[in-house]
Amino acid sequence: MVTISMEEQIKMLIELQALDSEIFNKKRFLESIPEKLKEFDKIIEEKSANLKNLEEESKNVQVKHKEKEMDLKMKEETIKKHQGQLYQVKTNQEYKALEKEIGSVKADVSLLEEEIINMLEKVDQIKKDVVKEKDMLEGEKKKIQEEKQKIEIEKKAAEEEFNNLNNMRKEFTEKIDKNTLSKYERILKNRDGLAMVPVIADACGGCNMNLPAQVINEAKLKKGLTLCGNCARILYSEG
Repeated sequence: MVTISMEEQIKMLIELQALDSEIFNKKRFLESIPEKLKEFDKIIEEKSANLKNLEEESKNVQVKHKEKEMDLKMKEETIKKHQGQLYQVKTNQEYKALEKEIGSVKADVSLLEEEIINMLEKVDQIKKDVVKEKDMLEGEKKKIQEEKQKIEIEKKAAEEEFNNLNNMRKEFTEKIDKNTLSKYERILKNRDGLAMVPVIADACGGCNMNLPAQVINEAKLKKGLTLCGNCARILYSEG
């Protein structure tokens, strides 16, 4: 069995890290898709709810408008009735009382007419808002449907790439010492997909903490796995 030097092992781990970074990126993308689709559905639900509320408001205003129209009709009939009674009263006192009642009802009629005009304007405005909201909803549905189709295409491509990358990884890891690979994968899991980091300007490329000179020298010598004392990632020197 051919023994591979630690320097070669570290070199392979650097290459493996590049591969794993791609795998982790694809995985994150695939895991983010359900939440994206949920957000799209939420947008449609909210806009549908807005439309439903407007339609409900339109119905309520129209019902109130009809009620006011009926009230107006009754008031007008009351006025006609009282006006007919004016010619039938026998005393001046009764005449004045009836005239006062007619005046009061006419005042109510004036207020009702104003309320009805305002309601008609409100009904017209709500109808316009309903049409506008429907158009917006349909436009949003079309846009989101296109986005979903686009995501589905990207998802299939990502799944295919993810599978290919994992197959490549499987072949690649067979060349690496099991103990070395085990340490690397443990760190990879604990450090969110980033186990191998370079020494950059005397600092860890993972956590950016300054490194002792001895640690930097060990990373340069490549005689064993050198870990950052702060984030516990594996360090390597590019120099």
